[in-house]
Amino acid sequence: MREALAEAGYGATYDRLRTLAPAVRAASRAQAPEALVLAELDRAGALAEARPLDDGLRETDLYVDGVHCAACVWLIERLPYEVEGVAAARLDLARARLTVAVDPQVVRLGDVGRWLARFGYAARPSRPEAGRATNAERRLLVRMGVAWALAGNTMLVAFALYSGATGALAEAARWFSLALAVPAVGYGAAPFFQRAWASLTLAARANDLRRLHLDTPIALGIGVGAGQSAWAVLAGRGEVWFDSIAVLIAALLTARWLQLRSRRLAAEASDRLLALVPRVARRVGARGTVEVVEVDALRPGDLVEVPAGEVVPVDGVVEAGASRLDRAALTGEARPESVAEGAGVEAGTTNLTAPLRVRVRAVGEATRVGRLLAWVEKGEVRRAPVVLWADRVGGHFVVGVLALAALTAGLWAWLDPAQVPAHLTALLVVTCPCALGMATPLALAVAQGRAARAGIFVKSDEAVQRLTEVDTVVLDKTGTLTEGRMEVVAWAGDEAALDLASTLDALATHPVADALMRARGVGPGRVTDVEAVAGQGIRGTVAGWPVSVGRPDWIEAEAGPLGFEWPRRLAAWAEAGHTPVAVAVGGRPAAVFAVGDRLRPEAAALVRQWTAEGKAVHLLSGDHPATVAAVATQLGLEQARGHVSPEAKREAIEALQADGRTVLMVGDGVNDAAALRQADVGAAVGGGTTAALVAADVFLTRRGLEPLREALDGSARAMRVLRRLLALSLAYNAVGAAAAVAGLVTPLVAAAAMPVSSLAVVGLALAQPSFRRSGGLL
Repeated sequence: MREALAEAGYGATYDRLRTLAPAVRAASRAQAPEALVLAELDRAGALAEARPLDDGLRETDLYVDGVHCAACVWLIERLPYEVEGVAAARLDLARARLTVAVDPQVVRLGDVGRWLARFGYAARPSRPEAGRATNAERRLLVRMGVAWALAGNTMLVAFALYSGATGALAEAARWFSLALAVPAVGYGAAPFFQRAWASLTLAARANDLRRLHLDTPIALGIGVGAGQSAWAVLAGRGEVWFDSIAVLIAALLTARWLQLRSRRLAAEASDRLLALVPRVARRVGARGTVEVVEVDALRPGDLVEVPAGEVVPVDGVVEAGASRLDRAALTGEARPESVAEGAGVEAGTTNLTAPLRVRVRAVGEATRVGRLLAWVEKGEVRRAPVVLWADRVGGHFVVGVLALAALTAGLWAWLDPAQVPAHLTALLVVTCPCALGMATPLALAVAQGRAARAGIFVKSDEAVQRLTEVDTVVLDKTGTLTEGRMEVVAWAGDEAALDLASTLDALATHPVADALMRARGVGPGRVTDVEAVAGQGIRGTVAGWPVSVGRPDWIEAEAGPLGFEWPRRLAAWAEAGHTPVAVAVGGRPAAVFAVGDRLRPEAAALVRQWTAEGKAVHLLSGDHPATVAAVATQLGLEQARGHVSPEAKREAIEALQADGRTVLMVGDGVNDAAALRQADVGAAVGGGTTAALVAADVFLTRRGLEPLREALDGSARAMRVLRRLLALSLAYNAVGAAAAVAGLVTPLVAAAAMPVSSLAVVGLALAQPSFRRSGGLL
């Protein structure tokens, strides 16, 4: 990638922008784009399905893997200047979504994919219109905009009345305010009246006032306030407060729009399921010819070809070839596994070393990953119990207000019958639960926004509250407790031999080869006669020296015994859960090294903190039991199991929940998706797979476990703020109601207090110190 950046002249700018995000991983090296992905991007229908623009342009969305900082945004948005036919490119970093406008007569989407691949980014197509605002959201946005426009103009007119205007000017201002209030109430507040009427109908049918929705007293307060002001204008006497009503309606609509938008953004993640498994495959015909077809066109019994480096598109059985598969995304097993004729393979795994021909058993939703993801998709965005409580309180609130209204009417009919209408109006207006209706959705929406700024995306209201109730944490190993990629953790022998091995490994497609190259770099020597031996290693000639890199037993067969000391080291490394590798140069063993998935530096401290807080911590992994046991020992965990299938993980979560536990599941792969969905709260760590993102309630875009601690602490602070807001709202309504019954509040004062209380809630919600990042408040 560095060479590609330098060649394009972007190296200095890219490095400068990367300093804006120092906590993220280093940029990946340039990669060859997957042929199947390019075939899908280049297919004739790809741009035909895109959105049409002016001048014959087409707009479409691509998911881009590997974006992580401001430098990525800047680099990718250089597309229009570098690729002819690309008119515009906009990257949404948080969702890894690239929107491009292209001229289909000049460029294909495959050309865009190839350009991105030069810099280490992998582009995949998304569904048309995926993630776009729904019609309901657009209609609400228009309604909100109209409401704020009317509110602003109504307030300007109200200034004339408040400044002491009299005579014809005051009368004109009152009538003009009424004219603006009619659409504000009739159009802007229509949703509140519609829901109030629906809840009244439901309550009447059920003969149960508890069925009344919180919108019922809100609609009652707006209706009484607007009606009283309208009567004052028509009668030519009394105060008007249309400005308060208009501002209140606009503020309530804003809170509802924020809720709807946050849910849409959360639900959009499910579209990424389509990018997990290729949608096209290489089908082998009866005469041995190979053609690229849609996966949906495959049937059980068909034969497909899977070259090295590509993702397996189907579940099936290897009919020809031998290779190694990376199953980490599906099973959690960090070590590549050997497969040969007769072995089963699954969609979503990556073929690493040699071509395979696979007899199809299942495609699409019938595959193992398809069944897992179908189960994940059944989950819906859930609302927090505190939000449901605020909705349910509406019925009791209405009953209480009606009882107070009866008390007020009876009291003032006895004291001063002429004051009954004014005091009843003041009571109904001042007790409008607008602040109560705004407190929960707005506080949670603001908390989720601040969390997003800290790299913590929370999918639902419920997750914010559930995070504060967790008493059991279940952790995956690979990519969660560990860094999720192979690294050289130990070595012995000739360093020059390791450098030669790294140069040879530059031509291999394997996690071990990548680890050695990251540790040693790539030397200048010329490499020839390269041969990859499936399941064993790689051999070739580097700078004139015969070099072999691979399994220790294979190297011994190739170059003789490893001696006395090295086998002991290799055994110790294997016992610690690492993968041992040997190197031979010139026909003699020259070096040994071990690769492993390093434990995240913050993992041990976080586990100790949870244990001290009384939380039970479990480790469930699909990795080898010996590797899991080694990690558990380092962390001091007693509850740890290896070789746990995705289905077994979900069953383990269910068992914990059956015991009354509130479970937080933390994972990063397809193998964690079902468990993430089953848990009370599922958290996907940064760098996780698409399926983990879809299944999780919380997605951490920053790598490591520190954002998880921030999510738990931030949720606790957010819920404290929310409870204070609810207490403030209820206290306001209680004090206001008591003052109105006592005759201490006039209708004008009640109308002024109604939006003030709502704006106070807004201000406190916006000022909440909820989520922190790097020691600061957000």
